[in-house]
Amino acid sequence: MPNLPPDNDPSRQDDELPTIDSPSSGPGSTGHSGSESSSAFRSSSVNESARYQPGHLVNERYRITGFIGKGGMGEVYRADDIKLHQEVALKFLPSALAADPVRLQKFHAEVRTARQVSHRSVCRVYDISETSPEAGGEPFISMEYVDGEDLASLLRRIGRLPGDKAVDISRQICAGVAAAHDAGVLHRDLKPANIMLDGQGNVRITDFGLAGVAEEIAQHEVTAGTPAYMAPEQIEGREVTPRSDIYSLGMVLYEIFTGKRPFEASTPGELRAMYQTESQTPSMGASSPSSVVPDVDPAVERVIMRCLEWDPARRPDTAIAVAAALPGGDPLAAALAAGETPSPGLVAQT
Repeated sequence: MPNLPPDNDPSRQDDELPTIDSPSSGPGSTGHSGSESSSAFRSSSVNESARYQPGHLVNERYRITGFIGKGGMGEVYRADDIKLHQEVALKFLPSALAADPVRLQKFHAEVRTARQVSHRSVCRVYDISETSPEAGGEPFISMEYVDGEDLASLLRRIGRLPGDKAVDISRQICAGVAAAHDAGVLHRDLKPANIMLDGQGNVRITDFGLAGVAEEIAQHEVTAGTPAYMAPEQIEGREVTPRSDIYSLGMVLYEIFTGKRPFEASTPGELRAMYQTESQTPSMGASSPSSVVPDVDPAVERVIMRCLEWDPARRPDTAIAVAAALPGGDPLAAALAAGETPSPGLVAQT
């Protein structure tokens, strides 16, 4: 990632609320903070607690080169694919859960879901395999290795992104979310820790472990995700739709442009109470980005605040509409995509 100048006011809430697995994950499932397939990608080293150490050969094909990270849905390792001569990441299901048919089904579902999305701003998932019977027959996913830094770590380090870089990164994130939605896939856990930036500043959205095909998400799975980034309708267990991802997208953009989160709630209960208050008193929503960073572009502020509308019907229809409304986008296309009637002045300018 290119060096970026630090912001004058880098204060922000550093501790994320944990990810919550859906009840379908079965007994003994654990939540995790951050993403096992994202934030740790930027480093790999020997770890005595890791299941595999550097040099271990998996299925006579993947040579482990380092331990990346561990989370509720598995351990991730950096490896060399000695058959295709490229670096990959391998994600293994926790040993204690590999025999759980519910979790195993979810593991396979992650691969099926992620492979439906093909876009340069989405981390590529290659395949699902199992280790040899002699090695325990453990299931694992092979996926793109991203050598870079996750957005959460970057924001903690510099506070917020400079305007032009913020717009560029935001457009890439919007494009990746749009690609998922075009495939009928909801991410459901969009947050800075699940967004990687490689050395050239290119975005990869990672961790589709909670993603699902829109029409297949069961009612009891609605509340799976990271509460700090959930839409009101999701944290209240009412529904999850593409506009729920749009809300999470707005939360991410707010942090990109301000270096802070719009809400300071520290527990799911506090968020739920806040959203219930908001439903009764709409004026108590998120503070405007300009109240944090006075010189934020008005166009940026408008689109972020629309994404953070409590009522899903008032949010932009698509991530493409969000991208179009950012500075340098097509305002006429953004207005039409948002279901608005363009003003005569706007039409005259285009």
